Amino acid sequence: MTGSMIEAFAVIVEWGVSQGAVRIDQLPGLWRGATDEWDVAINGHLTEIDGVPPFHALVVHKTAFAHLAMVAPNGGSLVGWTEDELIQHFRERTPRQ
Repeated sequence: MTGSMIEAFAVIVEWGVSQGAVRIDQLPGLWRGATDEWDVAINGHLTEIDGVPPFHALVVHKTAFAHLAMVAPNGGSLVGWTEDELIQHFRERTPRQ
């Protein structure tokens, strides 16, 4: 394992920005997006919304039971996959300029 949950958060946020997640602090709730395999909810607010703590991303696999991650700038938790697999998934789906 070479990746970290902090790196996973950064890669997920980078992917989110490529999908239009900008100024998410001004949204009335969570920013939501999805890849072919994962649903993503990012909280850019100072308060918890729908169970997602402030400045965290909740990532839930669409089909696999108990595959999820809660990541933040200072770490997080992951069940079912490794950090490296999560990082690779979102890197591969982030357009390069």
